[in-house]
Amino acid sequence: MSVILRLTTLTIFVSMLAIHLHAQESLPPEEIPSAESTKPAESLEPASTERIVEGRPTLYTIKRVLHPLSWPDAALRPVFKSSESGFINRLLVNKPQPKYVRFGVTGVGTGSGFGPVVTPFHNNALGKGIQIEAPLLYTYRGYESYQFKASVPLATQSLVETLSFDLGTAYKSRTMDQFFGIGNDSLVGDETQFRTVTREASAGFTANVNEHWTTGVWGVFRSIGVTEPAKGLSLHDHFSSSAVPGFSGDSLGSVIFSVGRNTQVVEDNAFKGGIDQLDLSFNNSVRGGDSRYWRYRFTSQHFIPLTSDARKVIAVRALLEGNQGRVPFFDMPILGTASTLRGYENFRFRDKSALALTVEYRYRIWPRLDWGIFMDQGQVAPHLGDMGWNQFHSAYGMRLFVWAKPTTPISFDYGRSGETWRLYVNFSPRF
Repeated sequence: MSVILRLTTLTIFVSMLAIHLHAQESLPPEEIPSAESTKPAESLEPASTERIVEGRPTLYTIKRVLHPLSWPDAALRPVFKSSESGFINRLLVNKPQPKYVRFGVTGVGTGSGFGPVVTPFHNNALGKGIQIEAPLLYTYRGYESYQFKASVPLATQSLVETLSFDLGTAYKSRTMDQFFGIGNDSLVGDETQFRTVTREASAGFTANVNEHWTTGVWGVFRSIGVTEPAKGLSLHDHFSSSAVPGFSGDSLGSVIFSVGRNTQVVEDNAFKGGIDQLDLSFNNSVRGGDSRYWRYRFTSQHFIPLTSDARKVIAVRALLEGNQGRVPFFDMPILGTASTLRGYENFRFRDKSALALTVEYRYRIWPRLDWGIFMDQGQVAPHLGDMGWNQFHSAYGMRLFVWAKPTTPISFDYGRSGETWRLYVNFSPRF
């Protein structure tokens, strides 16, 4: 995507957000209480029109212009003002959605772009509390994801708050993912592309132990085909099958155990608390392939407020993954995503083990706009024991959080590395 297209996209989304904010904050005249109804009778006097303080501090305008935090204000204020009425406003004013259908905008993971998602759903199918949803997504880059999910509540047990039986199926097509080779020293010049088509079925149990702890166990079958990309140099034309496990795809059966603790909340235009998740799985080829491996994956993210109103926050995030056995390349952990090593190409580094760390400082500029700076570090290796302090790749940058609603931010991230820079737009960030 060219720089002009990126900047144009950014401007359009900021304009749409501004309109949405105005529509949320506006009240019909009949809902606004009058001054006469809220003031005591003896205080009903004409309001004073005099300024409390005459004039402004010396060199106020110059100081405001020079202060970096005033620059976003100056850049976005005309957009907010110009977006308060007109055609776009009429499109974005909240309207009731059909009872059993949700609409949104999202992506299919790293590099997929974004597109409209339509989700038929039902939260009480057959009157038995069965939850059903079928998100259908097609992005502007041609990536597809069609899923069906069902959760059947079971009798509440004495040891857990709720227990459910879960079923799922999915079809996903990723038309053009990047591959640079395997290893921490893979080269940008070896960039190729490939397409994967995945068909998946799963079944298992999920238990909410209490308000914060959740655990589950699932069986998953996946058929992954690796084919020619929509465009670009094909992986099959540049690498050999002996150098790339899972060169042509594989069919995998997996048993997954998961346990997590979630205290994260999004309120008052701020993230609070944190999430910790541990996943263990055994994966094995089921149709004559040679993939067979154990996976251990731990992820964590936490928000540390520096002030009582969460106006200043330190956010930290970590990923640690290890695999033992023969792992197909498409199932290896990767670095170079919107959540790891922002500023590198998508899928830049991959291997059997990975470590990624992020630290951010966030500062509230406006009630609905956060500004932040971040530092990402990461490396991959054949085994966790092969990692070293001098093998980290680094990236840094800044980001803006625009809060369309108190619990619904949109993030714009600019990441810079020693190789390139990238702009990321996320409609549903959880960090």
